Amino acid sequence: MREDQISLQLYTLRGRTARDMPGTLRRLSKMGYTAVETAGFGGLSAQELRAVLDDLGLRASGAHVPLDAWDAGPASVIADMHAVGSSHAVVPMVPPERRGDADSISRLAEDFNRWGELCRAEGLTFSYHNHDFEFAPLGNNLGGTTMWDVLVREADPDLVHFELDLYWIKYGGSDPETVLRGVGDRVSLVHLKDMAPDETRSDLPVGEGTMPWPDLLRAADGLGVEWFIVEQDNPQDAMEDVEISLKAMRGLAGD
Repeated sequence: MREDQISLQLYTLRGRTARDMPGTLRRLSKMGYTAVETAGFGGLSAQELRAVLDDLGLRASGAHVPLDAWDAGPASVIADMHAVGSSHAVVPMVPPERRGDADSISRLAEDFNRWGELCRAEGLTFSYHNHDFEFAPLGNNLGGTTMWDVLVREADPDLVHFELDLYWIKYGGSDPETVLRGVGDRVSLVHLKDMAPDETRSDLPVGEGTMPWPDLLRAADGLGVEWFIVEQDNPQDAMEDVEISLKAMRGLAGD
């Protein structure tokens, strides 16, 4: 991992970006971040956000786009990706009603394949971001098929990539490095947050918990991961935490 591959998922700072996207980005740029992954545009148009990013010397490493936006019109999503300068379009979450059983997940994979084909035709990469529920057995089939199994099997590897959240994989009871290697070069992006050592297993800044970062980053780097993206779902002090993570990531760069 190189330093210029480090990014930040702006969901971590969602309260601040909702109030003042340009000011938040300015602080991140001064802190030393050179790329961000969007989760909404903070009330700006894609074109307006691109102008702010360009002015601050920031890149859009990717964009989280909710499922309902894809359902409503992938052409609009793709237009926004071009406008904001993002080559990675990511589905960040699937609601329970779209993932209740293997049949519903198969239909979801069909949607992903269709959207992935549209993205590829436009020079974009379509990805899915995991949480923990993908690694739980479906229904009452304890020890059996998981959502992850179905997605990996039925989503076209040429059209659908993955943004692996390594914390959530571990939280869900699987081994992050094994999952990484299992999908190989289908991983374009990884999300990085640390895990508390106590029973809460809450998310922490990178370097503050129990995640085996040197091994995980080495594995991801070997698979050709393009972006290493800091994120926290529940930061204690969001701006302080993203600075802690950036310093830790810089210390790990080149290992």
